Parts: sequence; C-alpha cells; structure tokens
Amino acid sequence: MEHECTNGRTGLRGKAAVVRFRVDEATHVLRLDGPDHPVRAHGLGAVWRWQEGEGGHLAWVELRNEGDVPLYLETVDVLTAVPSDLGGPPEAWSVYQNGWGSWTPTFSRHLDDGLYTDPGTPAYRRMHQPHWEPEVDGVISSEWVSVLVAGRSLLVGFVTAADQLGEIRVGADGSGLTARCYFDGALLTPGGSVRSEVLLVRSGPDPLALLEGWAETMGREMRARGGDEMNLVPTGWCTWYTYYGENTADDVLANLEAIGRYDLPLDVVLIDDGYQTAIGDWFSLDPDKLPEGMEPVARAVRDAGRRLGIWTAPFGAAADSRLFADHPDWFLRDEGGEPVVGWTHWGTDCYALDCTHPEVLAWLGETFRRMREAWGVEFFKIDFIFAAARPGHRHDPTGTRAQALRRGVATIREAIGDDAFLLGCGAPLGPCVGLVDGMRVGPDVDPNWHPLWRHDLSMPSTENALRNAIARAPFHGRLWLNDPDCLLVRQRGPDMDLVLNEMRTLTALVALLGGLTINSDDLTAIRPGRLKYLRQALPPTGVSARPMDLFENELPRLLVLPVEQEWGRWWVAGVINWEDRTTETTVRLEQLGLPPGRYHVYHYWRRRYLGTTDDAVTIRRHQPHETAVLILKPVSEHPDLLATTFHICQVEIADCRFEMADSNLQSATFDLHKAGRQFGEVLFTVPEGWRPAEARVDGVKRDLRFVAPGVVALGLTLEGRAVVEVGFAREQGSRGNGR
Repeated sequence: MEHECTNGRTGLRGKAAVVRFRVDEATHVLRLDGPDHPVRAHGLGAVWRWQEGEGGHLAWVELRNEGDVPLYLETVDVLTAVPSDLGGPPEAWSVYQNGWGSWTPTFSRHLDDGLYTDPGTPAYRRMHQPHWEPEVDGVISSEWVSVLVAGRSLLVGFVTAADQLGEIRVGADGSGLTARCYFDGALLTPGGSVRSEVLLVRSGPDPLALLEGWAETMGREMRARGGDEMNLVPTGWCTWYTYYGENTADDVLANLEAIGRYDLPLDVVLIDDGYQTAIGDWFSLDPDKLPEGMEPVARAVRDAGRRLGIWTAPFGAAADSRLFADHPDWFLRDEGGEPVVGWTHWGTDCYALDCTHPEVLAWLGETFRRMREAWGVEFFKIDFIFAAARPGHRHDPTGTRAQALRRGVATIREAIGDDAFLLGCGAPLGPCVGLVDGMRVGPDVDPNWHPLWRHDLSMPSTENALRNAIARAPFHGRLWLNDPDCLLVRQRGPDMDLVLNEMRTLTALVALLGGLTINSDDLTAIRPGRLKYLRQALPPTGVSARPMDLFENELPRLLVLPVEQEWGRWWVAGVINWEDRTTETTVRLEQLGLPPGRYHVYHYWRRRYLGTTDDAVTIRRHQPHETAVLILKPVSEHPDLLATTFHICQVEIADCRFEMADSNLQSATFDLHKAGRQFGEVLFTVPEGWRPAEARVDGVKRDLRFVAPGVVALGLTLEGRAVVEVGFAREQGSRGNGR
C-alpha cells in the first residue's frame, strides 16, 4: 500500500487539541496549541501528543486531575484543523461517512450532490446518531474514521476504540475538521489520569488503500479476532427471513432435514428472534413454539453434525419482562429517573441495561454460560447491542458509553469461550473490535430491493444492505469477518419480491465480499433448482473483493477479486447496475486494477464468452439491478483453463497441472474440491492452431463441446472431489515453441 505523510506534511492547517470538562456546574474549555507542552487549568493537567508513526502521524491527549476536587470530562478533540492542499474545492470533495452502528448508512458521500437524507425521527437518532445536537448544521459526521478525497486523499481515524466513542466531523464547506472522543461526563477523581483514543492521520494518492491500512492498524492495535481462511468463515441457515419469529421446533427440524437431503454445506442452524416470551427472559420459552424446550432441537442439530446458533438482544429487557420487574435497579436512568429506552421491539419498549453494574455483568455471564453448556450453543448472534451505549446515569460514574458496551460484550465473550463464534449486530462498531468474531455491517437485507421509504438508507432492503456491505468491505478480515446479512435465493412470491437479476446480484455480492454466508429460505418448500444459486456462493472465500470506485460513486459499481495461485492468475469482477432501467455499461481494464495485457472475458451468469480485450469490456443490455460477474483471464498461446461454473469466485479449483508431452501435445489435470453435490462445467480456451483431444473425469472418458469459437466446455457432477484431465493437440501444420 502506498502512503505519503512525511516531513510533517498532513494537509492540515491550524492544528490544535481541545478539552471540555466540568468543575461543579461550571464548564471549561482547555485549548492545546502545540504538542508535548503540558497545560493546566482548573485542576486539570493536559498534554497533547503528536508523533510520526504508522506511515503518518499519531495523536492523543493525556489528562490528569492535579487538583483536589472531582472533574467531569465531556469531550476531547484530539485534533481540530482546517484541511488544505487536497487539490480541489470543498464542494468537489468525497467524504467517507462511516455509520455509528451495523445498520447505519455508510458510503463515500459527495458534498456537491449526495443521496443521504436524515429522517430526523427520534427512533433514527436513537439508533444512528449518538452525538446528535440540534444546533449543529452543515457538518458531516463519521464514526471512528473518515477519508477526504479530492486530488489527494487524507485519512483521519481512531485506531483504538475501547474507552471512548470517536467521531470525525467534517464541515460541508471545508471550513474545518474535528476528531473527537466522548468521555460522556465521566468522573475523574483527584490524582486520576486517563488518555484519549489514539488518532491516525495519513495522506496519500489512493483512498481505498488508506482505508484498508487504517483497518489493518486498528485491528492490530485492538487485537482483532478471526482471520481470512475459508474454514473460519461460518455458513448456515437462519429462521428469520422465512418465519419472522413464528417458527416452531418442527419448522427448524424440517429445515434441518432438508439441509441434509439436499446435501447443502451449511454448518450453523441459527434460531433467531421469537423463541422467548419476552426480551430479557431468555429461558422463558414460548410453549407453542418449543413445547419440549430447546434441548431436543439442540440435540437434533448436533446429531446432524451441525452447530446450534441462537439470537439474543442481551443489553435490553422488555417493559413487560420478568427481568425488568425483578431488577428495576439494573437499568440506565435518565435525568428524571425514568428507565432509558434502548429500542422499541415490535411495539414494546425495551429498556437499556447498565453494563457497568456488577450484578448485570454477573447475570450476563450466567445467562451465556448456561446457553453454551446446557443448550450446546456454539454460535451467538447478539443484537441491538447499541442499547448498552445509550446515554444515561450509570452505576459506575467513571465509565463511558464505550466502556459500558465493551464490558458487556467482554463478559459474553468470556462466558461462551474462545471456541464459540460471536456475531455482533445492531452494534456500535469500534468498541467491539477484538471481542467479536463477526459483525453485521449493513441493514437487514429484506426480500425487497428498495426500502419502503427510499430516502431512509437504514431501512431493511437488499439495496441498503448491499450498499453498506460494499462500503465496509475494507473491514473484512482486518477487524472481524463481515456479515452482509442473509442470502435469499427462493422464487418470487408472496414472501419474496426480488426478481431474478436482484437475487443474482445478492448472491454475487455475498460471494464476492467473502464473509458469512447464511441462507434464510424455507428449504422445505423451495424449488430445488433455486438451490444452484446458493451452492454457487458456498463456501465463502474469506477474502473480500475490493470496491474499486468506492470514492467515486456513492453506490459503488465495481468490485474486483484478484485471485493468484501457483499455476495461474485471474480476476473476478462484479459490475453492478443500480439503476431501475436497462443500460449499456463499459468498463476499462485499468478501472478494474488489471495490469496491461490481453484478457479472455467470460460472463458468469449469462454463461457467455465475450472474447478477448486489452482495453475495455462492454456489457450490452445491462439490466436493472443486475450484477454482471466477469471472469478475466490473461490470454495464453497455449490451451488454458478459462473458468468453472461451480462457484462465482472459482474456489473449487484446488490444483492445476500443465504438462507438455512434446511441442504438439499438452495435457492439463485439475483437482476440484467442493462440499456438497452440484452440476457444473469447466471451460477451456483453445487458441488457434490447437484442438481438444480427449477429456476424463476420475478416469472416465467424457465429451468436450465447443460453446464459442476457441472455447470448449466439459460438464460434470461434482460430489466433494473430482479429477479432470484434458488433452490438447496441435493442428497439423501448426508449430510451437513449448510451454
């Protein structure tokens, strides 16, 4: 990755730090204009640190109560400055706006004309705007990190996030930039000391590389869990988008049987919301849905060789729950002493638990240990966890919102053990790094393309879910494993409004993004032919494609997954048409990040060879909401593998060996490995002067057929493993120099 931030150059003018705090009822502001110079006022000592590091600059503020009375810390602006030298006027800037939580809109926002609209409702502010101030206007708020892009790019992002919420504010007119930590009025006792989160400032020519580099640094600083190997990325089936909480034990068992009958490589069976009688009463099960309790279902899942997953919303309790009735002192309180509403769940207010209260933490630990040990749960989805970071009076007056949330998640992590998978959802992102294995990175996917209200980018819809998942692709494998939400492949009907192109786009992007792949169809009623799409996204690669135009388009159109093996190199590109109309799309190879050269192009969904190019690819009749998946392979003078149709990202090719018997004969042997049972094709390019000779699958002779001039295909049913051998011979009169 290329970074430039040397000799003190940051692209910022008028740098300073600012501390806001209270003594008794008086609010004070302390400004620090230079690094490493201690400043003291009203009993507070402060030092601003600013040093070179991580290919840029690192900054933080150290605070100490040097007086004899308590201090209450409000905010620390680790950096205030005016951006400069970006090579363009502010109205032409693109600003990366990272949302507060899993569902909060995230994209690279264009200041001159953008798609973002603030719904302005109390529910929206509660879920998505933790720092909302009615008097602030003309400011773009991004949580933890932002990238400003004009001629040059400037990244400003916190690389630690365990103790304070961090916000980057950018003036829409370019008037200023602020990187702020929220201490939330936390008590600092005499003699006590604290430090702000650490900020990274880095500039360079490639904004995508800057964002990826920030995620790598934050992941390292906060000891992110997980990895990018294929076998670490969960697959599964979820109850939600078929039953919406109304599923019974019999429904789960019937789908479990269908997973086995169709030989689907789905590991986790996730029971989502609805099994409990009330939020917070997790062991009070609905007798109409689970008349024999959870244990028989858990046992059946284990006996089938799969893992049980469970949904909870652990940091809240319904107003009518037994938990709230028995322990009203466990909950956050507002200024009037009333319990703080975390969220409203299907019409019922859920109050936010105080995760600084030791009894709350003890209850959380006991609850999750019991689920792990008594039910055998191995996959935990914790939802609506932003509730722990709601403003309110806490048991521990020294704790911040970030610390309260992190204490709650850390307690769950310890209770379930390191070998269980923990998926965050409805989560403020930063404080969860290092504790969760996976993270939902967008709104609910929903079986509709557009949201009910087009202007609310946080509402459930496939469009909104995918926009966020693409914008947060750089986090995958660096902070956690990304969860783009469930994959739906069922046919269109009363409970599914996605047309074929939209379903294929969802399938393609889930596969290209490489994260969790969890299906949520009724597998007992699905048309078996639809399962081919699910199979083509399994298993997840564990590696995310790169959104090449993330900073050019608020709806990125180009995803590229480079694949390099010892025996070959190719690229899988997803070219998205977000429009509601058919268009013609031309993409230049340089936009895809391909090195100069000539490439074969294969259109995966249309099963069509598009020929060769050294310049651009044109997709004619690019239909509404269609993602054209293109496989690009360098042209060779010898016969070569072009593509397979078993997986969008070609992951089933375990090995490939080419041999030249002499200058006129070539053979290729391919080892294919893929769980499940699936029909597909292997395609080969046959340059002029060559012809296919024979083909065998596991030693049995098979026919090859021409599907386009210079391209042959071999069909087979892949059941776990297969060895494909193909021979080619030179046409008489052709001469070659060997491979």
